[in-house]
Amino acid sequence: MTLPFRRRPRKRRTRSTNVSTRHGANRIRAAQREVRGVDSAMQRARIYRHPAGSIVRIETHISIVYLAGRFAYKIIKPVAPGFADFTAADTRRHCCEAQVRLNRPLARGLYLGVLPIRRRGRSLMLESKGHTVEYAVKMRRFDESGLFSSLARRGALSPRDIDRATQRLAAWHVHAPRDAPLARYGGAALLRAQVDAVNASLQARCNAPALRDIGAWCAQQLAQLADAIDRRRVDGFVRACHGDLHLDNVMRWRGEVSMFDCIDFDDALRWIDMANDIAFLVMDLRARAGTRLSNRLLNGWLEATGDYAALELMPLYVVYRALVRALVAFLYSKSASHTKAAAAARDAARYLEIAAGETRKPPPVLLLCHGFSGSGKSVASRALAELSGAICLSSDVERKRLASTPAAHARLDGAHYTREARHAVYGHLLRLASSVVQAGYSVIVDATFLEHAHRRDFFTLAERLRVEARVLDFHAAPHILAERVVTRQRDRRDASDADTSTLSLQLNTAEPLTSDEMARTLAFDTIVPVEAFDGPDFWKRVLDLMSSPVAEPAPDICRIRCKSENSRYAAEQDSRPTR
Repeated sequence: MTLPFRRRPRKRRTRSTNVSTRHGANRIRAAQREVRGVDSAMQRARIYRHPAGSIVRIETHISIVYLAGRFAYKIIKPVAPGFADFTAADTRRHCCEAQVRLNRPLARGLYLGVLPIRRRGRSLMLESKGHTVEYAVKMRRFDESGLFSSLARRGALSPRDIDRATQRLAAWHVHAPRDAPLARYGGAALLRAQVDAVNASLQARCNAPALRDIGAWCAQQLAQLADAIDRRRVDGFVRACHGDLHLDNVMRWRGEVSMFDCIDFDDALRWIDMANDIAFLVMDLRARAGTRLSNRLLNGWLEATGDYAALELMPLYVVYRALVRALVAFLYSKSASHTKAAAAARDAARYLEIAAGETRKPPPVLLLCHGFSGSGKSVASRALAELSGAICLSSDVERKRLASTPAAHARLDGAHYTREARHAVYGHLLRLASSVVQAGYSVIVDATFLEHAHRRDFFTLAERLRVEARVLDFHAAPHILAERVVTRQRDRRDASDADTSTLSLQLNTAEPLTSDEMARTLAFDTIVPVEAFDGPDFWKRVLDLMSSPVAEPAPDICRIRCKSENSRYAAEQDSRPTR
């Protein structure tokens, strides 16, 4: 029996749909023609109302910058790269205005205003009468050698640069506006959509098999951490952030560190968890300047903000930011020359390796500093944290945080050093150490640990969390201890309040390590040059403990080819030495 077959009626496009689509395409083509004319005019000195000299043109995937004399001008291209749509003239104008308004807090004096580009007869002029055809952001020109990306490339990015950036960002994050325009900003659902979009775009553009595993890891993390993400949003950690903190947007300028070119076209990418914001710079430093400066930034930011709970989400945010930069590299490679496309592929490969490495971190360990005031444990533990990636918790800093002391160098009175106050500080450190270890990070607790009860509590924590624990015993001769304490008292920036009377009390009342504790102790003589703390040889026993067999990156992760490109090129990991 033959069943009747009903032919599905052909779907007809309405005339209005065709007209709308055609008008939209015509509008975009007209805008692109107009901007081509603007681009040509901006490369001629006569458009400017000041000496322009030799004009330098710099193009990115969404904008064009013209360096003319003492100033720089930026126009937005009428493009729709996927994460935003700049094809409408009003959108580009609003974007320019937002750039000036939003960037001024972190880049004081850099952004000067928005200027109309107007047509006068057949000519285009800035700041003149006539019909406005485009808008440009006017900025002061700066020396590009001061960009963190340039400094990192030359090996000239210093710990001092990182400390200044840390202080600037921490102060901004702590006081940043918290009244997000929409409640969903910074929430788990929106973050999931953002991560999924980046993953999908990357998988459509490159053939790295590692992307599949990274995508699966992201999905698992987003599911497990959804409540924590939303809880931080409710608790006020979603704030008006920079949103695009990579090394090309941070620089030395006028004696300080400035951040510019923040996200201005999408509130959803700017109103984010401040941990998401700092994770971008942590990730990019790791990729382009080495792990030591990256670790220094993260530890400094955590100490300044006290937001150690952010570590629970940090691996997810680091992976997300690495994927974002990999996607940007692939987008750039589409329009780049063969040589620049190869360089972009190397960048993408490096970012994907950072992402893959974050998904397979070694198990954490718990390290307890032990020693008298002046033993060098604070200087040494910070150097170890910078070298190893561990998180350093300072009893001096946390004591003042508990006392709500506004400045780390402010001196506390004797009421903060009673037996009860001392136990409160160690209890606080215990809770912080627990959260850090459970977030997957090794932790160094910088305290004297001269009482057996305090050491016992932390060893009990290690047993409960099933992690290795060690005592790092720092020692020096008594006269050396006294000299260091006196010298440190003269340094107003030091957080320690210990003086020679404090040291004398410690020497007389310290409870020695037990035989069981000695079996888990690594001793360090600190009567060495301070530079020795920066070398891995000094810390070999600790670093061996902190490392564990972890699978190497799959070979496929280091060879990537753009699906949309016909050229084939190797994208090996960048061979620049790390700091």
